[in-house]
Amino acid sequence: MCAEVASVKPAKFLSPKTVALYGILTALTAAVTYVSYTPFSPTKGYFNLGDSIVFFTALTFGWRAGLVCGGIGSAAADILLGSGIFAPITLVAKGAEGCVAGWIAKKGANKLWAVVLAVGVGGSFMVVTYFLGEWLVLGMGLGKALAEVPINIGQLVLGGTIGATLSFYVRRSLGKQWWT
Repeated sequence: MCAEVASVKPAKFLSPKTVALYGILTALTAAVTYVSYTPFSPTKGYFNLGDSIVFFTALTFGWRAGLVCGGIGSAAADILLGSGIFAPITLVAKGAEGCVAGWIAKKGANKLWAVVLAVGVGGSFMVVTYFLGEWLVLGMGLGKALAEVPINIGQLVLGGTIGATLSFYVRRSLGKQWWT
């Protein structure tokens, strides 16, 4: 039994290079979210550009990176900004956004149509998760939850555009061998 456990090799996604990359991208997600903080009074939520890093991460490094870095980095920013009540919902919303976007983009070989679909569907997960979380979990009421939908759609559009553009240029400059 012990010999079997000792012979198990760590998964590729737990390599030192990957752990370091995820740490940097998680911190970058939190930092960009933090510095672009624009409060939204009705829900005590906020607009930010953190989605640009969530999408950049997912489209460049895949669904696992999008899930981990997007969820943890964004939730950490909530805590740092004093919006800790949102952190569990943010963990799910941004983690799902990054996971779904990264998965769809990879399935479509990062072609333009796949990236657009990835951003749209991944971002929709974020918008719906925040809506349901604010309405049903946090009990803010239907009106306040609906009021934040356009803000979240704005984050999706702006963040998706910036993130996809950054991803395109970084992938092109690094070459495919860097992440395979």
